[in-house]
Amino acid sequence: MGRPSAREELLDCAERLFADRGLHGISLRSINAEAGLSSAALHYHFGSKKALVESLLERQMPSLMHRRRELLDALEARETTPTTREILGALLEPQVELLAEGGEAGHRYIRLIHRLQSDGDLDFRFVLERWPGGVERLVPLLKEANPSLLQASIERRLAFAIDVMLPSLVKAPKPLGNNLELYISELLGFLTGAFEAPETTELYE
Repeated sequence: MGRPSAREELLDCAERLFADRGLHGISLRSINAEAGLSSAALHYHFGSKKALVESLLERQMPSLMHRRRELLDALEARETTPTTREILGALLEPQVELLAEGGEAGHRYIRLIHRLQSDGDLDFRFVLERWPGGVERLVPLLKEANPSLLQASIERRLAFAIDVMLPSLVKAPKPLGNNLELYISELLGFLTGAFEAPETTELYE
């Protein structure tokens, strides 16, 4: 295998550094230096930090969203109502597959997404408009699986579930294999139980 291009080296370095220190803890100059390239390299290939971040997201987001659409299509095509666990599994499974099959690059990407989210630097509206993945289909499916829950409660609990998923995936055990399978099964069990818990309806009245 040949040496990665300068552009790929910059992306690898930026992904690792942003995942470790966040967008605001790393300068473009330091990324160039880490990659062993000239101070103008990053500007030449990307032009700005914003364009660099979009290029980083582009590496895996299209395939993740495509896979999620496939999973949701399969659930919606069934004659029986999907369970909460199955719906949350469709949300989680693409990232799990990336961890299991993507090697170090997969782990690095999940860490990047988690860091951007926890720092408030991930614009979910931009992501969903740029790479549609059917996320808007989750609430109707979850409402069908949980008819006793109010719409506001379902939306809130889905947001909670997403907030728990990413940091949990970052902490997924290594080596993977059966360890990852058990870990994800426990995570889905926890999220399902929390999602299906009785609500305190007076909070929404």
